[in-house]
Amino acid sequence: MQAILYIGHGSRVQQGNKELLAFVEKAKKSNPHIKIQETCFIELASPTIQTGVDNCIWQGATQIAVVPVLLLCAGHAKQDIPKEIDQAKNRYPDVTFSYGKVMGVDPAMIDVLNARLEMGGLATKSQPPVYEERESVSVLLVGRGSSDPDANSDLTKIARLLWEAAPVREVATCYLAATHPTLDEGLEQMVESAHPRVYVVPYLLFSGVLMRELRQKLDELSASTDKQFILCPYLGFDDQLVDVLVDRVNALLEER
Repeated sequence: MQAILYIGHGSRVQQGNKELLAFVEKAKKSNPHIKIQETCFIELASPTIQTGVDNCIWQGATQIAVVPVLLLCAGHAKQDIPKEIDQAKNRYPDVTFSYGKVMGVDPAMIDVLNARLEMGGLATKSQPPVYEERESVSVLLVGRGSSDPDANSDLTKIARLLWEAAPVREVATCYLAATHPTLDEGLEQMVESAHPRVYVVPYLLFSGVLMRELRQKLDELSASTDKQFILCPYLGFDDQLVDVLVDRVNALLEER
C-alpha cells in the first residue's frame, strides 16, 4: 500500500509548525486515493522522521514516498533526510522507500515573490519589464543561509529570475546564517545603493521572531538614511506553493 510522508524543517515557534501542518493538509487533498499521508519534522518539533515512518507502517504502508517540504536543497535535504531513510530501510527491509525533490527553483516562486512585492506597494506588471521603464528600486532577498553552495546559488538564481520579471533595477541576496553576505552586510549594500527605495523580502516559509527584529532594523535605517526601507511579507505557506508541493509529490509517485 502506497503512503506519502511529508517532512518539514520544524521550529521552536509552534505557530510555524501549525502553519506547515495546515499547508500539507491542502496538498494531501490532491491525492485523495492515497489513504496513508503523514507529516513529520527534521528537528525541533514532533513527530520525528522515524515516528512518521512508523505511523505509515502501522497503517499498512509497503511503499513510502518521502517528500521534503523545504524551499532549497541544502544539508537537510542532501544528508539528514537520506540518513533517516537509510535508518528506516534497515528497520523495515520489506518496505520500499522513494525520495522526492525540494521546491527549489520554480516559476511559481517568482510569482509569489512578485505578489509579496505588490503587498509592499510595488506596482508589478504581467509582462517582463522594459529596462528603461524599470523603477529606481532595489530588492533584497533574505534567505536562511547554508554551508551548501548549491542552496545559496539557487537563491541567487531565483534573484536573477525575479529581476527578469519585476520592474526594479536591482535584486540582491543575503543570508541569516552560515554564509555571506549576512543580513547586516546585505542591508549595508542597500544603504550604499544608488536607488532610494528598498524592498526587503524574507525568503522563508515561516519567520519566527525575524519579522519583528527586521522591521525594527528597517525602521531605524529609514530614519537614519535618505532611503526608504519597506518590509514585505515572508513567503509563508502560500496557496501557490501548494501546487509546487503537489507537483513534487506527483513526480515522485509517477517515478514509482
